[in-house]
Amino acid sequence: MHSDNHIHTHYCPHGSDYNMENYVKSAISKGLKRMTFTEHAPLVIKDTTPEKNSAMTVEDIDLYRQEGRMLKERYQEQIEINLGFEVDYIEGMEAETQRLLEKYPDMIPYSILSVHFIKLPDNEYFCIDYDKDYFLTKLNEVGFETIAAIYEKTLHLALSNPYGEYTPKTIGHITLINKFEQAHLLENQIDWIRLLKKIKQEGYSMDYNFAGLDKPYYKKTYPQAELVKKALEMTIPLSYGSDAHHPDDVGRYFERSVENG
Repeated sequence: MHSDNHIHTHYCPHGSDYNMENYVKSAISKGLKRMTFTEHAPLVIKDTTPEKNSAMTVEDIDLYRQEGRMLKERYQEQIEINLGFEVDYIEGMEAETQRLLEKYPDMIPYSILSVHFIKLPDNEYFCIDYDKDYFLTKLNEVGFETIAAIYEKTLHLALSNPYGEYTPKTIGHITLINKFEQAHLLENQIDWIRLLKKIKQEGYSMDYNFAGLDKPYYKKTYPQAELVKKALEMTIPLSYGSDAHHPDDVGRYFERSVENG
C-alpha cells in the first residue's frame, strides 16, 4: 500500500499536461515509498477511437524514458521510481506487440498488460472504455452478451503469456468491461472465478485499480471488493494502482482497500 504501480503521464494524449515531476512530488507528499509510471505503450493497430488518443507515440518513448531516469536519480533518496508501460493486448497482433517489447526489456518487470480493445466478429477492433455513448452504441449493434464473451476470451488470451519472456506479468483492471454498467443495467455472464484461477495458474499479479471509484457509471474498484477478497483467498498478488492521469490522483482511495477492512 506504500506503492502506486499504475500511473500515467503527460505523454498520454488523454491525460493531463502536468509533467512527470508533479506526479513524483504528489507521491512523496502522500507518503508513498515507491511509484511506477506505466504510460500507455504505442498501439500496434490503428487507433479506432473517435479522438485517436489512446496511447503515447513511438516518438515519445525515448523522451519518456529519459525523463523517468532523470527523476529516478533526482529523487532516489525520497522515493523509488520505476518505469514501465501499460501494454494493450491486441488479439491477432501478438508478434507486432512482442517486437515492440523486445526493444525495452528493462521495462517489462514494471509493466501492466491490459485489455482495452476487443476484436469483434467483423474484425473491427473496438475500445470498450472510450466513453458511455460509444459503448452503448456498439452494445446496441452487437449485443452485450457478445461483447462480454469476447472480452472474457481476450482476457484469457492475455493471461496465456502471449509474448513469452516479454509478457508483462501484471494484468490490468480485469473488470473494465463493467465501466458503464449503471448506464445499461445488463449483467455479464463472465466466469470471474475461472479468470482468477487463470491469473493464479499463470503466475500473474492483479492490478487492484482504484480509478473505478471515480467512474460515474461504475463507482467500484477494478475489480470490485468481492473479487479482490477472493483473489486474496487464492493468494494472488495484488498490485495497487491509482491509474492516475493527474498528479492529484496518485495513491487515491488506497485507504479504502479491502485489506484495510
